[in-house]
Amino acid sequence: MSLLVAEGLSAGYDRGQVLHNITFEVAEGEITVVLGANGAGKTTLLRALTGLIRRSGHLELDGVDLMGLSTEKIAARGVAHVPQGRGTFIDLTVEENLRIGAHLRPRGEKREIARWYEHFPRLGERRTQKAGGLSGGEQQMLAIARALMSSPRLLLLDEPSLGLAPKVTQELFASLGVINAESGATIVVVEQNAHLALDIGSSAVLLEAGRVVSSGPADVLKANDDIRRAYLGG
Repeated sequence: MSLLVAEGLSAGYDRGQVLHNITFEVAEGEITVVLGANGAGKTTLLRALTGLIRRSGHLELDGVDLMGLSTEKIAARGVAHVPQGRGTFIDLTVEENLRIGAHLRPRGEKREIARWYEHFPRLGERRTQKAGGLSGGEQQMLAIARALMSSPRLLLLDEPSLGLAPKVTQELFASLGVINAESGATIVVVEQNAHLALDIGSSAVLLEAGRVVSSGPADVLKANDDIRRAYLGG
């Protein structure tokens, strides 16, 4: 069953259109990977899904039309977005950041905080530390945990491995796989590390110059010779 459906989605900025008639679906409970070179429109796609930029076409979440909704109302519908650069509140503590993430579901705040401390023990160890003093990997964990505090229907991640050491990146992607398996969270991840992303993904969408040029099961795209040479280095 598809949770998110985009049909003929176009989007852009004042300088011009970036996405051109994008059509794809995201199955409920699965991880969908969005691949493409720099400038392909991956970040723009996530911004379009959350209503941050002008867009046209059709977009629905679980049968509800999102095109006329503001970013705030889309978030209230259960869409959480972790942008590039993580967006943590560096002058607030780890726990204060998590509490902000619970504003849509304050009733279960304590339970959810405990849950994500258990999943990311390093956050629990640093609960009173300001987010600005965390390592890059810890800040990314915090950004993801904060987004998950509201138990979103759909989690959007933009380049979660950006600036992270390879070992930290592997740990982070392993965590995403566990989160998906245990909670059934539907995840769309934009990622340059195609190997790791396809390893945890169920499906994949390949963008070039703002258009979908290929989509399908992640293992099928991973086995495609042309895609492997272009994006997987072999």
